[in-house]
Amino acid sequence: METDKRNLGGRPGITVQDVQRACEALRKQGRTIGPTNIRLELGRGSYSTIIRALRNLGLSASSKHKGGE
Repeated sequence: METDKRNLGGRPGITVQDVQRACEALRKQGRTIGPTNIRLELGRGSYSTIIRALRNLGLSASSKHKGGE
């Protein structure tokens, strides 16, 4: 099973791939990458599922976007 397509919650919902796309969108907008902004970007998903996805992607729940990276 590919990690980026796996549903992390018990119910159908967001995937790691959804969170990755939200992170990319936030970076382009210059916004902080974190559970709250990802939830706002996606419009759905529990914070615990989003945090698990961030960890799966190698990002901490409090990762911040820094310009130029």
